Amino acid sequence: MGNLRATGALLVAPLLLAGCFRNPITSKRQTKLISETAERQIGAQTKINILKEYGELKDPVLVQYVANLGQKLAAVCDRPKVDYEFLILDTDLVNAFAAPGGFIFVTRGLLQEMSNEAELASVLGHEIGHVAGLHSVGMIQRQMGYGAIAMLGAIVSGIQLGPEAMIMVAQSADLFTSLYMLGYSRENELEADRVGLRYMLSAGYDPKAALTFFERLRSLELKEGPDTWEPYLRSHPPTEQRIALAKQFLDRSFFFFRKTELNTAVYQDMKSRLPKLKPEEVGQTVGKRYDLPLFGVSLSIPEEWSWETQGGRALIGFRKVGGEAWGQLRREEEVGTLTAEEFAIKFAQDHQWQYLQGRQVLYPAGYGFLGQFYGPGVLGGAYVYRALFLVRDGTGWALLCAAAPNRTFEHLVPFEQILRSFQLK
Repeated sequence: MGNLRATGALLVAPLLLAGCFRNPITSKRQTKLISETAERQIGAQTKINILKEYGELKDPVLVQYVANLGQKLAAVCDRPKVDYEFLILDTDLVNAFAAPGGFIFVTRGLLQEMSNEAELASVLGHEIGHVAGLHSVGMIQRQMGYGAIAMLGAIVSGIQLGPEAMIMVAQSADLFTSLYMLGYSRENELEADRVGLRYMLSAGYDPKAALTFFERLRSLELKEGPDTWEPYLRSHPPTEQRIALAKQFLDRSFFFFRKTELNTAVYQDMKSRLPKLKPEEVGQTVGKRYDLPLFGVSLSIPEEWSWETQGGRALIGFRKVGGEAWGQLRREEEVGTLTAEEFAIKFAQDHQWQYLQGRQVLYPAGYGFLGQFYGPGVLGGAYVYRALFLVRDGTGWALLCAAAPNRTFEHLVPFEQILRSFQLK
């Protein structure tokens, strides 16, 4: 690592001199120390992390439809030479986000909530705006030291710095996903809204669709509560503020001289291809209790905790008020003949957790393995996990409780309450 630091130090000076450029969106000069090649590689690693957690919708017609729409918008954006890639995550979560280097994700749940192609164009335009404005690059640069940034800045065609550089890329991808869960700055988000409206208009879509989507989102927030929309609300500005910005845009006179489309019929045709989970496959929460009768599952959380909608292999999530501790109930199919302990070890390896301690246990849910681990969260951060693993008829069940390392001890009692509340018939 000594050579790595020395190389980074030597690269800092020229990068600081050459790293100023004009932002494609604002035309203001700013510092950019991460090369486009490194940005792309960070995004590619982020893609691997995200797809591993949530899975990708494989319907070729839907995938091509979203990709075609995305490329249509990318062609009129302020950074059109980026190699944009558009992916659909196979989860009921309602969300959309952009990773560095042009990787744009929308969830199956978000597609389900939209009414026409123009609404989807407004969301994709917003996420393209984050890439065009280099918002993710800015997030990473603000959190990393100059030596690390210099290493990333040197990852360009013809320059190879060995495995250390690739480790830096992977760490940067983990850093980005962790930062993204905290959300972009409000300034970045509203900037992405502004340019996203411009992109959709330039591509021939009616900007009023963005307003109708925001207004429907607000109505659903009020009707269904914040838990259903928590991922989307956490990573985007307040809906009222987005509505006000869209109205300001629509007040501009040039809008009325453009021919625009909603493309409702074609979108509804595509939407009909979306797979739908039956209520009995999802389960439901009533107060502090979660029930999934299909599998004989029930789970309870303490009073100061709340439920969170999850995606991927997680059936349900929960979080302490204030956010310093959280957890998930996960169902892993086809673990085969693995014992509970073997399942726990494999699960930890797959998630790059360090095993701390564990033992065989008999809990109300049955015989299993209780382990303590240290490692990254599913989308960033570092936690200590207290987790119960069980195997039933070839299916693995993992009930995870997690807290920051310096807050673990104070949560041992509620963790144990949650673990002992789990029932599996």
